Amino acid sequence: MAAGAAVVGGGAVACSIVERRDRRAVDGDPEGEELGRVCEGRATRVRSDDGTELHVEAFGDGAGRPVVLVHGWMCSMRLWHRQIRDLSPDHPVVAYDLRGHGRSGPAAGGDHSMDALAADLDAVLHQAVGHDVPVVLAGHSMGAMSIVAWARAHPGEVARRVAGAVLANAGVEELVGQARIVAVGDALSKAREAFAQRLLGWPVPLPSRPRAVVSRVVRAVALGPAASPAQVAFSTDMVLACPTEVRAGFGSTLSTLDLLDGLDALGVPTVVVAAEHDRLTPPVHARRIAAALADATLVEIPDAGHLTPIEAHAEITALIGELARRHS
Repeated sequence: MAAGAAVVGGGAVACSIVERRDRRAVDGDPEGEELGRVCEGRATRVRSDDGTELHVEAFGDGAGRPVVLVHGWMCSMRLWHRQIRDLSPDHPVVAYDLRGHGRSGPAAGGDHSMDALAADLDAVLHQAVGHDVPVVLAGHSMGAMSIVAWARAHPGEVARRVAGAVLANAGVEELVGQARIVAVGDALSKAREAFAQRLLGWPVPLPSRPRAVVSRVVRAVALGPAASPAQVAFSTDMVLACPTEVRAGFGSTLSTLDLLDGLDALGVPTVVVAAEHDRLTPPVHARRIAAALADATLVEIPDAGHLTPIEAHAEITALIGELARRHS
């Protein structure tokens, strides 16, 4: 017993040392000061069809093409911090927290489906964005999937409401089968998929301690090797802030996702973004999406992982801004 206690105590001390080292690295990272700032927008609440209340913020009063930003699973509108800061001087920018995420209310009736996300985006477009000018929609991961789901649900409105779209780090089918989180042989692929589907929808709270371990898991799964200490800490905070039932609910949805037919409705100029080290939605997904779209430009970003709006913020901002300017 004494020996076991000594081992546990030694492990706690080691974790504490690593956490202090991580904190010093974050404090010394120039990115940390910027990511610590809060972009203050004009906040409003939007009610979706099923009564779910969404937190929406509008930024900037520029005369350029309006931009609507849709974040992904286990994130919040904070994901778009850099894009909001850099685009809002020239473009009206609207961002919102997906149902159950950030400051939005929980999903009414526990509905974590793609149809619900499509209805939420439709509510934001109707209630928080002017109807006179088509917008550029930019979505990351499940946010990009929300755009495809919205186009599938409202094919007649796409050309009227949308000037262009950016789909970053997304897939529309076979998310579990193509992910690079667990590498096993082909003979075990079916078993792996079944296990991963159950795991994604498993309503077990994520451990917040030891922080050093959690941040390394987040980095390994969601970020590329070039991510800075502050970017890792920022991303870890977002992931840990996602409620367990929201993570599990949307995890179940993503595990069996099939939105391939929605791409036919997205007949506007679309930039499809992939990242070299994306383990959650590897580049094979972006290539398939670009090949299926009528008007697509495929961009593959080296050195980045799944969270490109954070890791490759300059590139993502430039792609959104260029699309907005080109179709003004």
